[in-house]
Amino acid sequence: MAIPVWLKGGRGGSQKQAVVTDDGAVATQQIPYPELYPTKVKPFRQYFTIDGTSAGSTDMGIDGSVTNVDFWVPAHKTSDRYITNINVIVGYAASGAPFKWADGTALTNGTRLFYESATQGEVDIHDGIKSNQDLFRLNNNGIGTAWEVRHVNANNDYGYFVPISLIDYVPPLGIKLDAGSSQRMAFCVRDNAGTSALSFNAIAYGFDRFK
Repeated sequence: MAIPVWLKGGRGGSQKQAVVTDDGAVATQQIPYPELYPTKVKPFRQYFTIDGTSAGSTDMGIDGSVTNVDFWVPAHKTSDRYITNINVIVGYAASGAPFKWADGTALTNGTRLFYESATQGEVDIHDGIKSNQDLFRLNNNGIGTAWEVRHVNANNDYGYFVPISLIDYVPPLGIKLDAGSSQRMAFCVRDNAGTSALSFNAIAYGFDRFK
């Protein structure tokens, strides 16, 4: 036997009753203004660094062919961290080509982009970024565009700016790093990424969700 349930609520004791449609859905409407509740998120922005700290080296244009080197961002001690976007820049001396790395040749092993999951272990976003083209294809949602610009970090140097939307890969909030965990998101440099790339770094964007 079904038990009748009345759903009421509303701040200030209004006790207004929810409406159920003929299709069995609760009728809702998005209000055009924010609720009067405390905000429980704050913006997050940090370079991927060699030690995971905001003060660590951001220069990923290094030789990781013998000993692979991780550049990473960590989980927060007390807040859940969501990484929604990454912005990568690769700078070089001359106008580049998509099928090469910077203005040289494609890398052999490339750079691995991955994150650590509480249940799945290490999860690849891309297991081998070997060319500029590999970076462009990570931006697959059509919202952002990779740009080649001039005067990047030095007069007349060229460079690619590549935005990567992680919401497109893990909707709706991107990559989650659990509060107080050792989880992280990282670029692992597995080649000599500095021969042709005069600049190579990345910034993670998102938000921290606190209680």
